[in-house]
Amino acid sequence: MWFRELSEFFDVMPYYLLVCLPVFIALSPINPVESASELDVHRLAQFELSGTLHGSKQAALTMDARGPGANQVLRKTVVVKMTDLSVAGFRELVSNGVGGLLFLIPPGLAGLSAEAREAVLQLEEELVSGDLDIPVYFAEENDELLELYETMRSEGESGDSGSSAMSAMMSSISNSGYQLIVTASSPQPVKDQVVISTSGILPGSSGEDQLPTILVVAHYDAGAGAPSLANGADSNGSGVSILLELSRMFSALYSGSRTHPAYSLVFLLSGGGKLNYAGTKRWLEEQIDLDASSDLLSNVKYVLCLDTLGKDEPLKLHVSKPPKEGSPGAIFFENLKTVSSNLFPNLPQPEMVHKKINLADDTLSWEHERFSIRRLPAFTLSHLQSPRSPERQTLLDVPAGVSSSALQRNTRLVAEALACSLYPRMEKSVCNGELFSASLEPKEDSLNGWLSLVTSYPRHPSLLSDKNSDMVKALTSALARYTQDVSTVVGNPDRREPEFVLYDTATATMNIYRVKPAIFDLLLSILIASYLGLVYLLLQNSSFILYMLASVVRERKIEEINGHSKSNGTRNGHKLHLS
Repeated sequence: MWFRELSEFFDVMPYYLLVCLPVFIALSPINPVESASELDVHRLAQFELSGTLHGSKQAALTMDARGPGANQVLRKTVVVKMTDLSVAGFRELVSNGVGGLLFLIPPGLAGLSAEAREAVLQLEEELVSGDLDIPVYFAEENDELLELYETMRSEGESGDSGSSAMSAMMSSISNSGYQLIVTASSPQPVKDQVVISTSGILPGSSGEDQLPTILVVAHYDAGAGAPSLANGADSNGSGVSILLELSRMFSALYSGSRTHPAYSLVFLLSGGGKLNYAGTKRWLEEQIDLDASSDLLSNVKYVLCLDTLGKDEPLKLHVSKPPKEGSPGAIFFENLKTVSSNLFPNLPQPEMVHKKINLADDTLSWEHERFSIRRLPAFTLSHLQSPRSPERQTLLDVPAGVSSSALQRNTRLVAEALACSLYPRMEKSVCNGELFSASLEPKEDSLNGWLSLVTSYPRHPSLLSDKNSDMVKALTSALARYTQDVSTVVGNPDRREPEFVLYDTATATMNIYRVKPAIFDLLLSILIASYLGLVYLLLQNSSFILYMLASVVRERKIEEINGHSKSNGTRNGHKLHLS
């Protein structure tokens, strides 16, 4: 019995193959392995500051890719070089319903032309300041991405230059496209929303109960369009490097009995500088409001904040209120100018920039404003003219863009001006800047080492929001080598009305697939349906078709027989005789 069933199966199997085999051939991929690739991408920053959302709210991405010149970008991911897209072009893409963006970051960011650098800064500022509902990613250029980019750009240009709608459709059918996929859940707030500030002190030698104190402050976090690309070499890796080098230089003076100043020198590495200086605010609350036994800030001469000091540009001393003549702040500024003219006479002298604190603004301009609000004399030293400069939060801020000579020069200027304040005899006489010379001068190798340490890991607040952060531990350990009573203050945002909210998913893996367009699938479906319909009609009318074919074959055989008989004059093998 089973032999008969098997025989029946083999009898009908050719008909199944007739239907299914062409379908399987049409649907099978040519080479699925070479059509897929992976790359690491960096997501646009997402955070809330003072109730305002910044950056992109989306992370998942599953869309077809298009080049920068594509006309139809609705629900498509546009791949574009960051140096080629203007702010106006970005806004146009968003208004046209673009589904996602992948920016290609050029290599050698420090060597970009001034025009390209300005274009990137403006675009990055637009991306971070906006509230976007599309996924935005960044990726460093490589050979594979450049090939993808050039292919899509050339296909886009050829499609746009088609002579007719039919040629454009045929081009879209014949060409293969790319599909970009990022599998990620919806970004969620970081579990540990913390900012950590660490401080150390070089205590003065005076026997007074309330020692006069000078604070040197620098925030260590960095900002950029993508958290995982926030190197922050100049802003504010340069400030942190100078602070650590100053702690090393002055610790040598404080360790000697003859050179031990009467004033205390406090070094503060504050967190949350890019979050409206939340770490500085929390540290001040700890010292003034919460710790009644602390007299650290009871007799502050001034607070010097270091911010963005790694370029060969003139220095600016930013103040909220011009210091009175003869005050410690005014004397420090005069000493700074004197030292600058004596040591570097060919360079422009530092200048003072006055900007009042606008309490109506949601964010402060400079870090010294946190101290000024607490009625502590404070100012910020920087080479930037404006606090709104996009140079303070950009992925272009890489270590290669920091000038080692400028870093060493600015360290020397600050150290000499500080020394004149610490030693009254020098302050009353001429501050000529000769204390830190020869073996005591700041070391370029040491400064480069501090800069390498602080830029060894991205320092966006969302990546440092951890009580066990390796970067914070490394900075605390470095400060503890040269100062005493090193302590940390941890700050958390208010639960009901948080000053800031940080989100996760800083990086992701993007899969790139080489695929045919949707119109190709539609055309293939039509062809398969037509083929199956034709086979169905043949099977349904097989008896009629066989009858017609048999009739045609029978008639042809009769005609052949008749024709053969006439030509040979024979019939049924017998010769015919005509009378």
